[in-house]
Amino acid sequence: MAVNGSSPKLIWRVYREAMPVLLFTVLAELFAGTLLLSLDVAYASLIGLFILIPGLMQLRGNISTSLAQRLGSGTHLGTVSWEQGLNKPLRANIKAAFYLVIIMSFCLAIGAWLVSQLIQILAPRSGYLLNLHHFLIIALITALLASTVQVTITVTVALIAHARGLDPDNITIPIVAAIGDIITIACLLLAITLTLSIFPPPLIQI
Repeated sequence: MAVNGSSPKLIWRVYREAMPVLLFTVLAELFAGTLLLSLDVAYASLIGLFILIPGLMQLRGNISTSLAQRLGSGTHLGTVSWEQGLNKPLRANIKAAFYLVIIMSFCLAIGAWLVSQLIQILAPRSGYLLNLHHFLIIALITALLASTVQVTITVTVALIAHARGLDPDNITIPIVAAIGDIITIACLLLAITLTLSIFPPPLIQI
């Protein structure tokens, strides 16, 4: 039973706005999975790399979706809008997102390196062993590049959705989550290529 007369209209609005976006995210996530599979095949010999990948994708997702939620709340409260442009609340949210990216990338890289060292001790195998600076450079380049693109997309989609009378909460987060995975994997490929071309890792043979 509907709580009030507007509830069926609200439910239909959420369904109408969210369903096309969710269908788009399904296709985008399938493409992201294909990219991730190619990454697995190309860099399987890099010891410890795949400890870093899930953390980077989750880090980007958590920060971007949190930003999308804050922007959605800001549009409802009237503190953020397309007309107001890059005002103080919007700049504060963007700065907070980048601060979190930098801090958590350092922590993630150090944690992944420690785990990779432990795995190498307990179960040594042939491959290229990544050092701490590899993890730090790859994590920072990936996170900063992906977050720059992601934040731009998040802000743009949220403000355009609100300007067109749509609810950013129904649109921004699914789009950010789907496109963000593709962006993160692409930036990760670029970061790995750049890092390994400058700092080739040592080959460990057992």
